[in-house]
Amino acid sequence: MDIVVLLVLIIIILVIFKDTISIIYFLGIADVFMRLMHFIKSLINVPEFSKLINTYIPTSVVGIIENNTEGIITTIMEWVYVVVIVLFLFYLVKYLFKRR
Repeated sequence: MDIVVLLVLIIIILVIFKDTISIIYFLGIADVFMRLMHFIKSLINVPEFSKLINTYIPTSVVGIIENNTEGIITTIMEWVYVVVIVLFLFYLVKYLFKRR
């Protein structure tokens, strides 16, 4: 189910913004958000909040990939994820130096 939601969000972003850079930013921001929420969950350590986070927020984009695929497809999608995150970091650094 998580992968369906992620794919629908990617399609919506693609339709609205009509460029692939926005998809790269979306995946990077979504992954950082999911990891941050799980980090906060471990810091706060409130059972109700932990249950809410565990139920509704996956650990990361890689967690979504690993839960919904298997075999060579998982490996391919994880390498695509690595490329997307490298591009995300490239665009962030490029933006940082452009502002100076």
